[in-house]
Amino acid sequence: MRNKTCFMFGHATAPEETVSLIEAAAEKHYHKYGIHTFIVGNHGSFDSYARIAITRLKERYSDISLLLLLAYHPSVKRISLPIGFDQSYYPPIENVPKQYAIVRANQYLVKESDSIICFVIHPGNSRNLLEYARRCQSKKELIIENIHVK
Repeated sequence: MRNKTCFMFGHATAPEETVSLIEAAAEKHYHKYGIHTFIVGNHGSFDSYARIAITRLKERYSDISLLLLLAYHPSVKRISLPIGFDQSYYPPIENVPKQYAIVRANQYLVKESDSIICFVIHPGNSRNLLEYARRCQSKKELIIENIHVK
């Protein structure tokens, strides 16, 4: 059985309370759906909060891993692996023009992941990606959980 993955994305301005919501959602995906690998970018507060949440889970479950999504090939844009990440992941998007790299990397992960945890409450790039994920959901089994701060 292959390792199941969860792609996480959300608004760059997510509130700090999002950390506990991400952690609870990720723990549910781990137990209920067999997710062991979580993938997130490194731009904005949601991504930072996701890293914190998954790092906490890794303390309890040693078989969880956290991957840093790279939109640009490491030879083009070098990045040091932030604390909490186990490794980086660059999807096969080498031929995509640089201005579309982030969008295509995100879309690739939507198509390849087993589940999604997101924080989407208003229009913008995250909303567009969530709508894309919902369209993909009709073509494949994809669990989507949009968390909200109450």
